[in-house]
Amino acid sequence: MTSGRLAKVASIAIAATATALLLSGCIAGGAADDDAPAAAPQVEIEQGSLTGVATADGVEYLGVPFAKPPVGDLRWREPEAPEPWEGVLDASKPGPDCAQTVNGDSDGSLSENCLYLNVYAPDDAATEKLPVVVFLHGGGYTAGTPNIYDGRNFAATGDAVTVIPAYRLGLFGFFATAATAEEGEYGAQGNWGMLDQQQALRWVQENIESFGGDPDNVTIVGESAGGGSVCFQLASPTADGLFDKAVVQSMGCGAGAPASDPTEFTTQWGCAADDAECLRAVPTSTIVGTATGFGFASPASGGPDQPVGPLEAAADGTLADVPIMMGVTRDEWLGFASAQYPLDPAEYEAGVTAQFGALAPDVLELYPADAGEDPIFASGWLSGDSMFACPSVVASDTFADAGRSVYFYEFADETTPGWRSLGDPFPPSTLALGATHTTELQYLFNYTAAQRGLNDEQSALADQMVALWSSFFETGTPSIDGGPEWTAFADGRGVLELKTEEAGGLEMIDTFETAHNCGFWNGLG
Repeated sequence: MTSGRLAKVASIAIAATATALLLSGCIAGGAADDDAPAAAPQVEIEQGSLTGVATADGVEYLGVPFAKPPVGDLRWREPEAPEPWEGVLDASKPGPDCAQTVNGDSDGSLSENCLYLNVYAPDDAATEKLPVVVFLHGGGYTAGTPNIYDGRNFAATGDAVTVIPAYRLGLFGFFATAATAEEGEYGAQGNWGMLDQQQALRWVQENIESFGGDPDNVTIVGESAGGGSVCFQLASPTADGLFDKAVVQSMGCGAGAPASDPTEFTTQWGCAADDAECLRAVPTSTIVGTATGFGFASPASGGPDQPVGPLEAAADGTLADVPIMMGVTRDEWLGFASAQYPLDPAEYEAGVTAQFGALAPDVLELYPADAGEDPIFASGWLSGDSMFACPSVVASDTFADAGRSVYFYEFADETTPGWRSLGDPFPPSTLALGATHTTELQYLFNYTAAQRGLNDEQSALADQMVALWSSFFETGTPSIDGGPEWTAFADGRGVLELKTEEAGGLEMIDTFETAHNCGFWNGLG
């Protein structure tokens, strides 16, 4: 696949990720239609009183501010603690989605004033000290929202308090210039979105006991860019002590992409790169309109919030000393590759040759055009193995070598509903795309089988996955009654394969690296 085509497919992927979540039924934002009416719950936190929503299964507090609005003079600055309020704040509706070019927002609202979080807790949990889950959403660091995830699953069936925060995205979350570099210690890297996540974690430390959560038992969980966010926090000294366990889903913890030249944008905005006042006066809509591609859309190392990346931090002993769960879906990139359907075999082979040069014959031997029903399968498996599966093995090895307990999984339900219903530009629903990127989320975050769109076998797998994740949240060692022992990756390089009972059920396998050609990819250096 040529680099230009890869970039095009990747841009489609961001939109598809958000759309896939919406179509799979992962809509949060209040009680479901079948929830029994109940008196609105109320809770007191450090900033004031909140009133939320009672459901048949627990309580929800939506749109809770965890930082001052990052607008005006606070644009492109580290987040500040929220102001207290008088009276009772209505927390029955989610906050606006963060300003972005591509988004999965449920009600069309977009704003720079978006640093809000949603809390889901079991009923009558306020006097408990339950495990806490903080989920960081994905979307390529340029898109996404907490408001498409239903956190009731872990709260109701996993007996954990679930927190899902927003964080600044794209140019709003990862932009740095000479002006920001002169203003403070975080200004050179511009990891504003990552600092937002840390502010949310500080809010959890300060307030979660009011919801029944244990501030000394916090797990950060993220998928895709959310998984990359977890990787960042693992290597961040400024996140030290803010969490106790970590789950990285579909991200290999490698280095982020280099940032674009800031003048590419400041010139369009009519500002000098060192003119902070002018830059902060640029309208939100203007910034959104110029935020294309992946420029300033990933965390950067080299500053006090992350001196080195996670793999380097593991090697030098500065990685957070916490248990880590990592994993991928079996067919990570196949959904994205399917945007090319139907793909001409000659075009596929030419793309591989252009991308890999002298290595192309070896790559084509491993991923021939006829490996699947259409060359999109070879393209998808090639990219999924090289960008997700095998880098995750490297990260797991590196973390385990540093003495961290690492548990590795592969989500492998090949019949998952996934992206088959997305339609144009994706292939017909009759073309099974397997366990593509994001498809495990509908097994973790949707509360009922009807919401998930899963059959009975898949619903049973979803229940097993929630139980496994929940046991990790509680103890740091994932386990499930009646299931296989999930051994640490360092103990034999085993991987827990997650499949329905019909397909073989939960199983520890030792074939993951061979199946994904990791000897080849990780041998390239």
